[in-house]
Amino acid sequence: MRRRLFALILLLGLPVLAVGVAAPVSAQTSPTIAFTSATLIAKGAGVDVDVAITCDVSTSFAGVSVTVTQRSGNVVVDGSGSVSPLSPCTGEPQTVTVRVLAAAGGRPFKVGEAAATGHLDVCGPSGCESVNTIETIRIRR
Repeated sequence: MRRRLFALILLLGLPVLAVGVAAPVSAQTSPTIAFTSATLIAKGAGVDVDVAITCDVSTSFAGVSVTVTQRSGNVVVDGSGSVSPLSPCTGEPQTVTVRVLAAAGGRPFKVGEAAATGHLDVCGPSGCESVNTIETIRIRR
């Protein structure tokens, strides 16, 4: 009788013990990039583009680049800028301001709509990853 009781306790207790010692699963944050605002600077010589990025805390390197293209009459104005390396990643959304300068010799940017391309590169223990976005932004004063 004692053997049966001991076997029953052992049989019922092992699954509880196994669940209790299960290792926690670590969820990595997938990198994201999105534009939040764009402000004209220096009479159109450039645009400060605010970019919301998210990257995992295990990220050892992160860099972001932005290209802005805008029509001005029958001419296309463009420029690009980047920030690298970024501050340590937190796993939460962070805002980074990327200064995009108009191409030398071209027309200045103006208030209004523009096409913007963003590129986020992150590297961590499991390798490197890139995320891109293409959006229409509104440049403000």
